[in-house]
Amino acid sequence: MGKVDKEAFASEFYSRQIILKELGWIGQRKLAKAKVAVVGVGGLGTASSLYLALAGVGHLRLIDQDTVEMPNLHRQILYSMDDLHYPKVEVAAKRLMKLNPLLKAEPISENVNPSNVERLLSGVDLVVDGLDNMFTRYLLNRACIKLGIPYVVGAAIGIEGNLAVFMPPEN
Repeated sequence: MGKVDKEAFASEFYSRQIILKELGWIGQRKLAKAKVAVVGVGGLGTASSLYLALAGVGHLRLIDQDTVEMPNLHRQILYSMDDLHYPKVEVAAKRLMKLNPLLKAEPISENVNPSNVERLLSGVDLVVDGLDNMFTRYLLNRACIKLGIPYVVGAAIGIEGNLAVFMPPEN
């Protein structure tokens, strides 16, 4: 898709949000330049990455070491039976780029740990946490503070959920 084709495609693809006075073309172009890391591509991460991709975020770095398993299929919306036993990030990246051809999805099949967390988050504008364990959340939080990256944390347990946004250096 050439530059002219991309602009024409984006104009139609995002037409319903470009008309919003709060967003417009200026906001849409900012989204297109944004680089977001989604850490954990399970229940929360698949939904988050889907809506970020469809909203027009230009680059998604998908980080998760898991493979697609049967118990994931009823709640992790990017996966199907054909994806069983494949790396979640590979499947998610391909599916998201099919849904939005303007997206660059970067799959990273790694477990986040103290020795790689800063490297994995380097160069992103925002981190979205779709994790299910506190240890890794603390690692992400510390790295985001150090790197000055805004950090969005979501969690769901049973039928309850919560969401928090942390904006360094304030918190």
